[in-house]
Amino acid sequence: MKFGVRGADPQGVHDATPDVEAWSAGTARRRIGELLVTAGVLTESELEDALAAQMTTIGSRRRLGHVLVDLGLSTERQIAHVLGDQLGLRVVDLGRMPVSPESARILPLAVSSRLGVLVLARENGRLTLAASDPTDVVALDDVRLHAGVTDIDLVVATESAIRDQLTKVWSLSAESAGMSGFFDQFDVPAVEDVPGGTLDDVPMVRLVQRVLSDAVRSGASDIHLEPQQSSVRIRYRVDGVLREVMTLPRGALASLVSRLKIVSGLDIAERRLPQDGRLRIRVDASSVDARVSTMPSVQGEKVVVRLLSRADDVPSLEELGLEPDQLAALRRTLALPDGLILITGPTGVGKTNTLYSALTELNLVERNIVTLEDPVEIQVPGVTQTQVHERAGLTFGRGLRALLRQDPDVVLVGEVRDRETAELAVKAALTGHLVLTTLHTNNAVASITRLVDMGVEPFLVGSSLTTIVAQRLVRRPCDQCSEQDQPDPELLRSLGLDEELPEDATPRRGHGCSDCAQTGYRGRVGVFEVLTIDSQLRRAIVSGTTEAGIVEQAGTLMTVREAAVVKALRGDTTFAEAVRVSPHQ
Repeated sequence: MKFGVRGADPQGVHDATPDVEAWSAGTARRRIGELLVTAGVLTESELEDALAAQMTTIGSRRRLGHVLVDLGLSTERQIAHVLGDQLGLRVVDLGRMPVSPESARILPLAVSSRLGVLVLARENGRLTLAASDPTDVVALDDVRLHAGVTDIDLVVATESAIRDQLTKVWSLSAESAGMSGFFDQFDVPAVEDVPGGTLDDVPMVRLVQRVLSDAVRSGASDIHLEPQQSSVRIRYRVDGVLREVMTLPRGALASLVSRLKIVSGLDIAERRLPQDGRLRIRVDASSVDARVSTMPSVQGEKVVVRLLSRADDVPSLEELGLEPDQLAALRRTLALPDGLILITGPTGVGKTNTLYSALTELNLVERNIVTLEDPVEIQVPGVTQTQVHERAGLTFGRGLRALLRQDPDVVLVGEVRDRETAELAVKAALTGHLVLTTLHTNNAVASITRLVDMGVEPFLVGSSLTTIVAQRLVRRPCDQCSEQDQPDPELLRSLGLDEELPEDATPRRGHGCSDCAQTGYRGRVGVFEVLTIDSQLRRAIVSGTTEAGIVEQAGTLMTVREAAVVKALRGDTTFAEAVRVSPHQ
């Protein structure tokens, strides 16, 4: 059975018709491997190993491309470009092009997912089809059968990009399109006004669930629901940067906010005061906890949902990004029976993750570990965790006094906010407890000044402090689209570097692809400044030495900027990120 298979070139210059029918279903999979060998991506022995693994694990139904990527022998992007070059088909980046939900939904979701294809357009009885394996004639025959067409114009895309687009089309994108039409046609009642308790039948309930689930799958840390003058904007914070994902009509605001309040246990009738709540989201058979915060504004209530990490997602100390000397210094401090360890930095730089990583390492059966947090963000088995409740009278100060009567070995205080908490934390460290806490300052040395400014005596600060860790988060270059970088000389000069980088430097920069949502970055890693308090620094603190004097006494302290530059030279981040996270150093 013949398919008209053409490279869907945008200018119509390219019109290739590979004889895909010449391969049987079994030899087509082998053909992909042979094309990769011809292109120099694989060796013959690597191909044989992959084919053996393909048959050993899940049998012949598993795509060879899956096996090659899992074994680390190739990347999806390499496979797509080799197939495109060898078959004369255009390789497309689905993240850079609009995908019509109506076209994509021509094929059932189960069919598209099973075959690894995405319908991009249908015109005059022809389909434009993105496929991860254009040599699979059986898949093409299934597409023709389900869509009722004879001819297919093929383009090549990576399987993960097709999967991501299918998820969006069949969840958030499609749902938001349908919701927009729903809101345009009707006056939307607030969820609390729906009679008969039929909340599960309200489209808004489904939309809220879609937004929450999609944010979790996207790796977002926060969801922002923002009322505008004529619309409602929804944004996700991914890798520290906000991305707009959808816009809804203004009439959706009341129902959206009400639904989120209901599931997070807030008062739906109170719209004049800020509120804080908590909810649990079930996504793909796992649960994710979230904090919900509402804030009145001139356009209506804004809602921010903070997605919290789970205990099994807490990275180890090695995975945080500490340089080897910094990691060794922090571990020496954690091994001490007492002392005060401060984690410092602005909001949203990963201080809580660092605290929990240290706590996980300390969490042994012979230690009694207690925490006082506002709120408890990650529940750790084997640790007694208490949440501050100021309206009930459980403040940080009162709670810390109570915790110290619980015979603790290690005390974690979520944040030092006032003089009372600071003095109690310092005194606890002086009376045989290891105390970990956070403070909002720009660098390590500034934490000393901040404690003194809060009213803690310098001799208490100097006697109790053992280590201060200042940190930031920098974005990693995307693995799929990053390549060797030639940094701008002006950028290098701003970092105090010569235009000629060391010979062993391997700077990288991403150009943007569907895997990283066109940002060039994917994932983040910490950069740190670890100040260990020795006897010389203790004397300087007790004598009231200025910040500049303490910095001078600290000697060769690696600053946050220097740590970021080291990572940029290795290709773990970019020089632009080093400037972004440390603009004043």
